[in-house]
Amino acid sequence: MKVDEDVRREFTAIVEAAYCISKDVGQEVEHILQRGREAHLSREEAYRLLTRVITVLKGSAARRGDEATTKALEGDIASVVQQAIDARSRLIGEGPAARPVRVPVALIAHNGIDPGPVHPRPCFHGKEVPMNSGFIKTIDIELWDRNERLDIHLGQFRQKHGREPTPQELLDIMLSRMQLPGISDGDQFEIIKLARSIAINGVRKPPILDTDLTLLDGNRRVAACRYILSNDEFDSEQKRRAEYIFVWQLTEHATADDRNAVVVSLNFEPDCKQDWPEYVKARKVYEEWQAMLAVEARSPGPRRQAEMKRELSKKFALGPDTTTVNRYLKMVDWANEFEDHHINNKGRDVYEVKHRANHYFQYFDELGKGASAGGVAYSLNQDEGFKYLVFDLLFDGKFRNWRQIRELKLIYDSEEAREALARARAESAPELAEDHLENAMTIARTRKAEMREVGANTRIESFVRWLEELPVKSFRDSIRPENLKRLLKALRLVEKHAAAILGGKASDL
Repeated sequence: MKVDEDVRREFTAIVEAAYCISKDVGQEVEHILQRGREAHLSREEAYRLLTRVITVLKGSAARRGDEATTKALEGDIASVVQQAIDARSRLIGEGPAARPVRVPVALIAHNGIDPGPVHPRPCFHGKEVPMNSGFIKTIDIELWDRNERLDIHLGQFRQKHGREPTPQELLDIMLSRMQLPGISDGDQFEIIKLARSIAINGVRKPPILDTDLTLLDGNRRVAACRYILSNDEFDSEQKRRAEYIFVWQLTEHATADDRNAVVVSLNFEPDCKQDWPEYVKARKVYEEWQAMLAVEARSPGPRRQAEMKRELSKKFALGPDTTTVNRYLKMVDWANEFEDHHINNKGRDVYEVKHRANHYFQYFDELGKGASAGGVAYSLNQDEGFKYLVFDLLFDGKFRNWRQIRELKLIYDSEEAREALARARAESAPELAEDHLENAMTIARTRKAEMREVGANTRIESFVRWLEELPVKSFRDSIRPENLKRLLKALRLVEKHAAAILGGKASDL
């Protein structure tokens, strides 16, 4: 590669400036610039490497009591590093599309909390790692494009575009805004869900930064804060909460083993955190809903209820959509009926019943579906005896899957199927109870098929009678052309099948 003479002079000037700070620094700058010409490091890789070297040398000078070198490094490190990176870019011919490199930003005080060492020292993978803590502006933290979580996505991006993604493109990948083959629609990394939690509670677990602000842990938290700051879903107070992030940062003395311990501990070792069961979360939402209703001057109408539910959804970090709130309220209503039946009608222990309601809570979602005629909820509400029969089967764990719940609407319409269901309740042997339950569903499905056939005959008879009585002029004057085309298409569709079954050509019949 032919190097421009001006760039050569700048190269020499930068190296001389580095040697003025310290001989060691000068050697490292010269080495890295040379390495940048020979190996195609990204700007970020070169920047991180150079910053890390000078930071370590700064610490070494401080330990030796070399005040002059320490002072020189304190004042000149950022500019020397940036100049070296810019010259290195020109030396290897990087174009203007290369991503700009950020100069490291010091941790700052915020909300009355000053930066300082983390005490006691946190332990990662059995190793104590010294850390400093403090605040940093969210916009000053770039997402980590070396995060293994994104490895496949970044490989796809490079294959398609022949380059690394920009910070905004990286955020788009994490927010599932960028279409990549093999990735389903939706919030794949659950950033939006996390953002809604942070908007309410703030970032509760500090992201961990390397000395050069590389994220070692916390990509999703930072992406979520970026989402909050750029989205109208969140109010000014919530955006203020996401503007600064409290972080932990490795000290200048950090080693490669320290970095590896952090990454392994936070990505391979389980944190053993157990989320609240949905039964518990739904009851918290339900209790708050009842409290909101209690302070209303009068019974709220549909519009006011919708507004209240949106407030409730945001309060529990469930987002502006009230789908989850509605689902929880309905599920708890059914759980309450279940518990009331077993405690008051069956005389069972209160806490035993609550444990069962917790264990089978997801089934209440299915039981509550279909409130109109023909649905599960509608069928249960038509007959209290049938509802209690289902509650008894649920308490005893005799339902094995969602399909059995969904077919209750068919069983309700068949006396024979309901008798089989009652036998399942009375049967103590699990295998025999399962047989009775399957038998009830088979009877219900068979009856449904028979009713469908009867219904078809009735409908055909009615249609033929109507068609025969229809005046011929109606085809010209009343029936729209598109409906005539649909009629002819339907008749042609069944013509051959009907003729084959009746044993002759359609024209002969």
